[in-house]
Amino acid sequence: MSGAHHISRGAAGACLLLTALFLPACGSSKKSTSTGSSSSSSQGTLALSITESGGAARYTGPTSIKGGLVTMTLKNEGKQPHTAQLVLLKGNHTAADALKEIEGNSNKTPSWLRAAGGVGLTPPGQSSSSTVLLAAGHYAVLEIPSGAGPPSGKPAVQDLQVTAGSPGSLPSTATTVTAAAEGKDKYKWQISGSLAPGANRVTFASKGHDTLHLITAVQITGNPSKEQLIKALSSNGPPPAFVKVQTSTETAALDSGQSTVAQLNLAGPGRYLLFCPLTDRDGGKPHFQEGLLTTVTVK
Repeated sequence: MSGAHHISRGAAGACLLLTALFLPACGSSKKSTSTGSSSSSSQGTLALSITESGGAARYTGPTSIKGGLVTMTLKNEGKQPHTAQLVLLKGNHTAADALKEIEGNSNKTPSWLRAAGGVGLTPPGQSSSSTVLLAAGHYAVLEIPSGAGPPSGKPAVQDLQVTAGSPGSLPSTATTVTAAAEGKDKYKWQISGSLAPGANRVTFASKGHDTLHLITAVQITGNPSKEQLIKALSSNGPPPAFVKVQTSTETAALDSGQSTVAQLNLAGPGRYLLFCPLTDRDGGKPHFQEGLLTTVTVK
């Protein structure tokens, strides 16, 4: 059930949660690259919708906005779960370059591709939102394939130009989840506050050196040990019985040193496994093997 992946898709790892848990969440089995409308949004908002037609997914929304403090929304008008990851592109790279890198087999993430947050897994017929701080620059909005990704076709993707906007501070939330660095290749979840069934607004802070993180959550049953959980995430077999695959959800990825207010959609009360399947930029072990793995009770 290998769940390890970085923002570039190639690493093996948590196959349990990524092939069985994320593959159906990547949208239609025959998606194609698509772009949205060319209108500009007002400062402070990035409103996107996503639809599916003829086996292809397509974003609709602005391709130019003012940056600074931005509220981002994704309205899923399709029949599959979808995401909208923001990626800052350095140099002369394009959204197509980012998609090619993400679809590749490398277990490293290049320095020109920076995860800037976005909207995580959004069920069909629903909307999710986040609050992000965006510097001026050229971005891509795309769906990050998880694990094996879509069986064919390409994720939805579009270019986004961000001009300088008014700086601001993230709104406060009752819950903060931090991917904290405790040393070289060692991390720890620091959680302040509680999580509840439904849509949770959480402050997500990504820490460390030359790395990136996201929050993946899935409900589990019984009392599996840490060793059992890591073994399941690291294997290439089917999910074990204690994982309720249909409850899986995740935030967008975020580079270290950044924070965002993310929406984490939890299916219902119960015990949840929180982990990060990403690797450092230079590859290496998935972060759930380096400390970013814990369980929380949702009431």
